[in-house]
Amino acid sequence: MSGEGVLPPRPLMSAPLKFQVRSGGTQARDCLMTCPKCDAPCFIRKSDRLTPTVKHLIAHCTNSGCGHTFLAELAFVHSFNPGLIERPDLDLKVCPREQVPHVLPPSRDGPDDDPDQMSMFGT
Repeated sequence: MSGEGVLPPRPLMSAPLKFQVRSGGTQARDCLMTCPKCDAPCFIRKSDRLTPTVKHLIAHCTNSGCGHTFLAELAFVHSFNPGLIERPDLDLKVCPREQVPHVLPPSRDGPDDDPDQMSMFGT
């Protein structure tokens, strides 16, 4: 069987890399972390807890044209509500009362709201 020619090597299957960080196939607008190079959403591949208040995160950019992987640090700043569990070994700062943010449920009139999505807040 000679003389047929040589085929160039190619992968058995080719598929573009697509990351889905929100149900429905769209990319998330708000996410835990964005890529510092291209501002695309990132996903966390691994995390290591260094101390009770510091964690290292290994993140991967979802933009396949960027492909940036990096190490980020997640650190405790202060408590809004100290909670009910006592931990005398931790000296956790408490936020001043006048600086505590008031968290409200999201508006249902936003441009990206899915009309088929049921509300958790019953409005």
